[in-house]
Order: sequence, then structure tokens, then C-alpha cells
Amino acid sequence: MSGRAGRRGQDMIGNVFFYDIPLPKVERLLKSNVPQLKGQFPLTVTLILRLMLLAAKADDKADARAKALSVLKHSLMSFRKERYAEILKIYFIFSLQFLVKEGYLDQEGNPIGFAGLVTHLYYHEPSNFVLVSFLVKGLFHKLCQPIKGSTVFSEDVMEKLVLILANLFGRKHLPACSMKYKQKFCQSKVFLEDLPKDFADAVREYNIKVEENFAHFLLTAAKLADMEQEYRLPLSKTDFTSKNWHGSELASYLMDNTKSISAISPFACLTGVVDNHLFYGDIINKAVLRSLGINVKNCPLLYLNKYDNRGRRRPLNAYALDFYKHGSLLALTTDNWLNEGDAYYALKDFSLLIKSIGTSLSELCDDPNDNVLLAFQQLGATYEEKLKSIT
Repeated sequence: MSGRAGRRGQDMIGNVFFYDIPLPKVERLLKSNVPQLKGQFPLTVTLILRLMLLAAKADDKADARAKALSVLKHSLMSFRKERYAEILKIYFIFSLQFLVKEGYLDQEGNPIGFAGLVTHLYYHEPSNFVLVSFLVKGLFHKLCQPIKGSTVFSEDVMEKLVLILANLFGRKHLPACSMKYKQKFCQSKVFLEDLPKDFADAVREYNIKVEENFAHFLLTAAKLADMEQEYRLPLSKTDFTSKNWHGSELASYLMDNTKSISAISPFACLTGVVDNHLFYGDIINKAVLRSLGINVKNCPLLYLNKYDNRGRRRPLNAYALDFYKHGSLLALTTDNWLNEGDAYYALKDFSLLIKSIGTSLSELCDDPNDNVLLAFQQLGATYEEKLKSIT
């Protein structure tokens, strides 16, 4: 059990009770250093959209606005740290800019378009934004063509739809070494195929837009960075701004070449990276200033490929598509290396996801016979039926 002894900002002294803990351990705890609490970055673009939705739809506008502002003002990350509070405000503005440009908010900050669908799938960021980009580009309408003379879709269309959704929302990565077992499975294919080319191109186009917005945010937030900390190595605490290092080649390089950069780590610039490189996603995670408390996870990018520390690609588990094809939970436990309970709940979540998308589209779409709406409804019913057959 852990917690605070006393009320933060009010009690100078608090009481701690040790229950069923050996005395030597109690003595070690009493003599140990007090751990430093650090808050994580509290905001995501989807969370900000949800706050805007709350402020727009609430009956009590003032109360809703106060609750939304409290997320910025009372974050543990920014507690008694004005610099971090400013960074959160800048991130909030960056997110608003992104949401307006992508058509989720109007100029007055009111939610429009697919805002409801995105916020409903908030736990799947950034895949929720990518899904909407597919809808806006008309890629689903191009794919979802019914059998001629009917409103029913072929198995080929349904399987491709599951493949796309699995690449977005069913992202369970397997270790790279699993590829050597590729020909040894009975019922499942196990390794998920890549997105169709037109969908993959749309993901790359989406990423480019997000990278550009995020780079501008970093350039603005970098003005609040602690540059003394940036010039200090994290483990040895060696300070390269010290006079003792002025004669070294490394210190000289740092002094001469970091004047023209603002949002790049002084040590990352040794490889020739400059501010303009921030507009390329592969650089962002490696070059961002440490003292900002920001990394690429705060940027809603969807990387289609993931690699281990040896540079080997980690394939995606095709459990969602495999189950749609064979309907066997046992096959997922033997071929796809999933625990039976984990497999069932993963499939249940995937089934609910399809139903949620279908429900959101039915609320947004004026035409009840729209092909994309009908395709998601058919897929949702089929997947739910397959899942019920194993319970």
C-alpha cells in the first residue's frame, strides 16, 4: 500500500501505519530517501477533443469550462512547475490547431463532422484518427461494393475490411523470432498481412500532416527548455557547458553548432540533425529535448511497422482475421500463441469496436443504405455471431 501521509499543501505532518511488515523493513523504509514524484504527460489530442465536446454539449457551460481547464491547471506534471504548465498550454493550442485543420472542430471550437466517432474510440488513438482519414478519402466506399443486385457483401470484401481494422485496432505484435515458424501452423495464418497499398499510402499521408504540426509545436515549446540540463549527460552528469570542457573537441563542436538550432538536443545535433529534420517522424523521437518531458508518444502518429532493438521487424498477430476465417478459439491458443482468456476478451473488444463504428456511422449518415454503413453492420453481425458460437 502506498499513498500520501496528510493532505497536499495543507498538512505539514502526517501519520503512516505499518501493518504486518517486518521491523527491519520498517527501519529501512524510515531511513530511505523520499522518492521524487513525476507526473506523466497528461494530454492527448483525443482527450482535448472530448473536453471541447464536454464544453459544447454541457447544460452548465461555465462548469464544463472550469472542468476542462482544471485538466491543464492541476496536472501533477505541472505541479509547482510553471514551465511545464506553459508546455501543456502550448500542446493544447497545437491540438486545437490539428483538430480544426482536420475538420473535427469549427472556428468557434464546436465539435463537427466525425468528432463523435473519434471520441468514442478515444482509447485507440491514433487509429481513430486514421480510420476517419480513410472515410474522408472515400477508401471504404471504394472497397465496400455489394454483390450486384443486392445489399450483401462478399466474403472477400468482409475479409479485407477485417484486415484493415485489424491493422488499425488489433495491433498485437509478435517477437521477430516468431517468423521462423511461418510454415508450421495448422489453421491460422498468424502473421497479419500489410494494409492494401491505397490504405497504406493514406496512413503515410496522414503521418506527414501530423509530423508537420507536431514539429511546429516542438519549435515553440523548445523556448521553455532547460538548456543547462540539456548540456549535461543524464547518467554521469558531465556538464559540457563548464569551463573545464572548453578545450575539448566535443565541447567546441557543441558550442559552435547549437546556436542555430532550438528544438534539437545538443548531443543529437552531433549527427548533423537540425530543426528542419523535425519534420521527418524518424527524427522526432531521437532528437527532442529531454527537459521538455515530451516524446513521440504525444504525437498521434501511426507507425505501421515496429522493430526490436536488433532492427528486426516485429509482425502483427493476425488473431482477429484468423478467427473471422475459422471461428476457432482453440486455434488461436495453439497457433497464435494467445492465452484462451486473453484471446476471448481481445476478440470481444474487436467485435464491440466494429459495432461501435457501425452505430456511429448510422448516426452520422443520412442514407441508411450507404454501402459503408451496410458493410460495417453486416460485419458486426457476422463477427458477433461467430463469437457467440464459441461461448
